[in-house]
Amino acid sequence: MRKPILEILSHEEQRLLLDLLFTQQYALELVRCEIADIENGDKQVDAKRYQQLLRLYDRLLQET
Repeated sequence: MRKPILEILSHEEQRLLLDLLFTQQYALELVRCEIADIENGDKQVDAKRYQQLLRLYDRLLQET
């Protein structure tokens, strides 16, 4: 079984990846796609995670 990616990447690599996601505006697109998958029934998550994603999407949208 493979290790979770956060255990494989160094802290510096994690920060670099996050910076790229935000700089290229991929973070917003990833959250948008995740929400769409949930709403289309392609993914199942609990209500708390769905609400967290909605809040995150709103915050990212406001900041970009």
